[in-house]
Amino acid sequence: AGALVAGLAVAVVPIARQAGGAGAVLERYDTLYHLTALTHIRETGDGSSLTLNAVTSSTRAPSSYPAAFHDLAALVSGVDIPIVLNGSVLALAVAPWVVGLALLARTLFPQVQWAPPAVALVAAVIPASPLNLWIHLSPVPNLTGFAALTGALAGAVALWHALTGPVRARAGLDENASVSVLQPAPSPAVRDAPDGSADAAPVWPAAGAALGVVGLSGIGLTLMQPNVGVMALILIAVLTIVTGLPLRHTRRRLLAVPVLALLPVAVLTCTPLGDRVTGFSGGLQVPWWSALGEVGLGLLTVWPMALGTVIAVLWWPGLVSTLRGPLRWLPVAWIVVAVMYLDAAVDSPLNLSVLFFRGQDRIAIPLAMLSALLVVPGLQAWARLLRRSLPLGGPTVRGRAVVAVLVVLATLAALGSVPPRLDNAEKNLAAEYPGRGRFLQADELEAFARIAPELDPDRSILASPYSGAAHMYSLYGLNVHLPVAGTALTDQDRAAIAAVPYADRWTWRCRTLTEAGIGYIYQERQPYQYDPAFSAIEQGGEPLGTVLFETDHSRLIRIECDPTL
Repeated sequence: AGALVAGLAVAVVPIARQAGGAGAVLERYDTLYHLTALTHIRETGDGSSLTLNAVTSSTRAPSSYPAAFHDLAALVSGVDIPIVLNGSVLALAVAPWVVGLALLARTLFPQVQWAPPAVALVAAVIPASPLNLWIHLSPVPNLTGFAALTGALAGAVALWHALTGPVRARAGLDENASVSVLQPAPSPAVRDAPDGSADAAPVWPAAGAALGVVGLSGIGLTLMQPNVGVMALILIAVLTIVTGLPLRHTRRRLLAVPVLALLPVAVLTCTPLGDRVTGFSGGLQVPWWSALGEVGLGLLTVWPMALGTVIAVLWWPGLVSTLRGPLRWLPVAWIVVAVMYLDAAVDSPLNLSVLFFRGQDRIAIPLAMLSALLVVPGLQAWARLLRRSLPLGGPTVRGRAVVAVLVVLATLAALGSVPPRLDNAEKNLAAEYPGRGRFLQADELEAFARIAPELDPDRSILASPYSGAAHMYSLYGLNVHLPVAGTALTDQDRAAIAAVPYADRWTWRCRTLTEAGIGYIYQERQPYQYDPAFSAIEQGGEPLGTVLFETDHSRLIRIECDPTL
């Protein structure tokens, strides 16, 4: 327990230090969306996945977005929205990830007593964790969904092996090493079957029931983020096809399970149902040799650091050793996910990662999950190697010294990850960082806090969604016309933006602004990123009206043009 607490401290404390407080606002594109979505739910009471994406429209036109995380977080009332978001992500990214991986290790290695705490410790410190993905990119539904995937997968694996264990025994196959605590003893009806036929066990209905349970958990994961459900289906397909193929002569119908698991994946990939994801372009592209290095050395795109390579030294022997054993589905699953990661990293035309926005950062989390599990057989392989050359264990002084040295080296490796963790957290949490854009600056926060009570709540602020004004809806409850980066602009929005430079001179331009409900213009010379769609907002001058406040890089103007002349 002490080691796990220390591991969690290594992971959490650097982030907490750079945040400086529970209400820190992460400077990431997606964070703005999640802050706005939580504010919208608190304000309207509507947290439906069918309507949540209304926050991306100035007209609040309803559209779909997976809202399970936001609905859970919105249950917390009476607390500032940034604190709600930070606390919810911290809870849902850390606890399910660590506990779920420990449970998965217990399911896969029931005879290895040290497996659950060892895997939990690796889960806490592994660089490509949901917690670090939060600070790295802030795809909150993705990362919380992948954290929950660990426990769901543990249940699915346990149930599958409990159902197929008797069939494997009758088929004369080696019993799978991952027989869960749910594995039932063979019933008298099965043992006493006079012909010894496989038909004595009703495996097909049981397999259908298992698939139903997995499907229900998949629905929950899908409501978090559909591509988490997709990853769950892919892993279930690998599990069932690798373990089901040896049973094809006695239980051919078991092969229908992976087919049914992959059917929704194929539908989303090949039909318009997946257009929102499959039509996405962009993301980080790296050379093929760099992508191979990331996977092979454990330097995945989410916070690459030396500790990842140290952990890779532990899981590589596990990957090789389990390929020939009863747990071969685990390394096969690792290979499948690694290929998807490589596809995303090089933007391959095969589009194997198309349902994950072609983003290796998202796929890094399930790859890290499987890598953490492979540490167990990896440690066993290293122990066998060391026993042949060194007297590990026992009362010998030399054996105890070797173990002590290994523990010290592991501790130093974990502590050595603290400086890069601090630097990575600083990139997106500090007030300033070289080469990184910022939505918010301290001076504009103070200015908005001072002026907020004086603003007309019925008139909105028109500003680039990449400026600090976009956050004022979630921070101070102000009426912001475009509160989300990536807003789908309407014709009225474009007309209002185009009217800003001329509203002080042309009546109809002024009328365009007032009819859109816009009462204020916020101009920002240092936005998070430049978008030419909003450049006209910066061209309006003081003749528009009174300057309510001005900083070194921005100003807020109250529109006082006359639309009736």
